Amino acid sequence: MPKPGSFASREEYYSTLFHEMTHSTGHRSRLARDGVTNPTLFGSHAYSREELVAEMGAAFLAGHCGIETQTLDNSAAYLAGWLRVLRKDARMVVWAGGQAQRAADWITGRRQYDEQPAAQADETREAA
Repeated sequence: MPKPGSFASREEYYSTLFHEMTHSTGHRSRLARDGVTNPTLFGSHAYSREELVAEMGAAFLAGHCGIETQTLDNSAAYLAGWLRVLRKDARMVVWAGGQAQRAADWITGRRQYDEQPAAQADETREAA
């Protein structure tokens, strides 16, 4: 993370921190999301999905902390860019929202997951 002083506001700093924290929940020992556990190329479908999850997770956490109003414009612009990449998959926003909520719950300690890792759930969804 860059130093807090390099951001326009404290809220923007925390929004970026929440984005990176959401990525960290994708580690194999946490929620095991495919975009984190397997190498992906910038702009690929898997990369785009993980960026969508991370930004949605950041938005959920900003809401949890009461700073969503100050970060909404930047977050919406970032999400819009990744949604353009993913527009062929109509279910993606719902899937990413679910993954983002799981990540936010993990970070806030609201829920621990004992179910199958997200990467396995991805394989199950894609096989259907």
